[in-house]
Amino acid sequence: MPAFDYAAYDPSGKRVSGVISADSERHARRLLKDKKLLPSELSEVSQTAATKKSGPRRRQARVNNFDLSLLLQQQAILIESGLPLEDALRMTIEQAETEKQRRMLQSWRSEIIEGRSFSEALRRSPYKIPESIIAGISVGEESGHLHKVLMRLAEDLESSAENRKTISRAMIYPATLISTSIIVVAIMMVWVVPKITAIFISSNRELPLVTRIVINLSEFTQSYGLFLLIVLVGLYLGFARAMQDPQRKQHWHSFMLTMPGLGRWIRMANIADWSRSLGVLLSNGVPALAALKISSSVVTNLDLRSKMEGVTEAMRQGSTLHSALQASDVGSGFLVHMVGSGEASSELDKMLLRVSDYYSLRLNNAVEVFLKLINPILIIFMGVIILSVVAAVMLPIMDMNNMI
Repeated sequence: MPAFDYAAYDPSGKRVSGVISADSERHARRLLKDKKLLPSELSEVSQTAATKKSGPRRRQARVNNFDLSLLLQQQAILIESGLPLEDALRMTIEQAETEKQRRMLQSWRSEIIEGRSFSEALRRSPYKIPESIIAGISVGEESGHLHKVLMRLAEDLESSAENRKTISRAMIYPATLISTSIIVVAIMMVWVVPKITAIFISSNRELPLVTRIVINLSEFTQSYGLFLLIVLVGLYLGFARAMQDPQRKQHWHSFMLTMPGLGRWIRMANIADWSRSLGVLLSNGVPALAALKISSSVVTNLDLRSKMEGVTEAMRQGSTLHSALQASDVGSGFLVHMVGSGEASSELDKMLLRVSDYYSLRLNNAVEVFLKLINPILIIFMGVIILSVVAAVMLPIMDMNNMI
C-alpha cells in the first residue's frame, strides 16, 4: 500500500501535515475527508522523499546513522516480543520522533504490505540504506533470527557513527574557536581600532611599536579585507568543484592520510569501520567475498577504499585475507596479526570485531589527548591577540596621561 505525504486544513483553518497510507491518491483524499481535513497538497512518499536525477535511477535521500540505528533497534525489540514485522513498523510509525523517520518507516511498510521482504523493502526505499545493512537483514530473514541481526546491525551503525563523530569533534572545536577569533579581530580592525587610533595619529606623537603594527593591520584589513574574503570563498567553491571529480578526490584523500595526526585518525576510523562491518557480516553468515565487497563500500576514504577493493580482488583470486592485507599495506601489524590469528583459529569474525574495538578505543584516546592539549594553546593564542590589541590602545593613552 503506497504512502502519501499530505498538507491539509482542519475545520478551524489550521494547516496540518503528515503521512497517510492509501491504495491510490483518490483513496488518500477520501480518507482525509473522512477525517474532516481539506487536502491542499498530496504526493506519494517515494516521489517526495528523494529528488530526481538524469537517467532511470533516482537519487536516494541520505539517512542519519543514529536515526537508522534507533529504528532498527525498535524493530528488533518489537519482533523479539512476537509482533509481525508489518505491525512492528506500524507501531513505530505512530511513535516516530521526526517526520523524516515517519516517512522512511512508511516507505518500508508500504513495500512489505505489497509482499516484499524487509531487505527488498530497504533496497527499494527512497532513502539510501547502507548495503551492509541490507545484506545482513537478508541473511537474518533466511536464518530466522532477524531480531538478533537487527540489534547487532544497529550496534554496528552506532559504533561507526561514533568514530566519525569523534573525528568531527576534534576538528570542529578548534576550527570554531579560531574562526570566532578571526571574526572578532576583523570586526575590531575594521570598525573599532580606526576610531580609537585616529586620536593618536592626529597628535603627531611617536607611537609604540605594537600600536603601529595594529594600525597597519587595521589599514590593511580595511583596504583588502573584502578582496581576501572573496578570494577565500572562490578557493572554497573551486575546491568543492574539484572534489566532484573522483580521481582528484582520491588524490586529496591520499594526501589527507599523510597529514600529521589527522591522517592517523582517518586511517584508524576507516579500519575500525571496515573491520566491524566485515566481522558483523561474517558472523551473520554472509559469504566472505560478498562481505568483503560490502565492507569496502563502508570505507569513506577513497584511497583506502581502493586498497580494500584490491584486497577483495586478491581474495577472489585465491589469496588469504592475511596475505592480501599484508601485500596491500592497508593497516598496521596489529590488524594483519589479528586477521592471521582469526583465520588460523576459524574465528575471523570475532577477531575483526576485536580489531574494531581496539582502533575505536585508540581513536577516542588520541582525540581526547589532542583536545586537552589544544585547549590551553588556543586560549593562550587568543589571549595574546586580545592583549596585543588592548596594549596598542592603552599604551598611547598612558603615555598621554604621563605627559599631562
